[in-house]
Amino acid sequence: MQFGPAPPESNYLNHAEDLALLLETLPHRLDLVDGVLAWRPEHRRHVLAIAAGHRDRVRLEQLETRLYRQATAAQDAVREAVRHGKLDLLWPIAALAATEIRPVIAEARDAIAHAEPPMPSPDPEESHVPFARSA
Repeated sequence: MQFGPAPPESNYLNHAEDLALLLETLPHRLDLVDGVLAWRPEHRRHVLAIAAGHRDRVRLEQLETRLYRQATAAQDAVREAVRHGKLDLLWPIAALAATEIRPVIAEARDAIAHAEPPMPSPDPEESHVPFARSA
């Protein structure tokens, strides 16, 4: 069995999962602070391109916005906790990653899995079918 590269929508959500994992691990490993603060979301256009219908696109945009806001809020909370030396606040931030960020990622995976795929554009060479010759 051969495995190909992951589709862009999987890469997008795996990247978001990376942040959740960093946040959950952060109270145990303070050396991950820079990684949490450096994290930026992947481009979403690949994710939105897989949805043909307006409803699917709107749902994916809403989930992407929620995910981005939660990620940004978590990064801001980490930045403030570290700046003020309140490292005990990293524990509730880690818990929020599990209860707030991961469910949005799961919901986005579900939305992607159930989105109607766009119709493929016809190949111009395949659309030309020659007439059969009559004898």
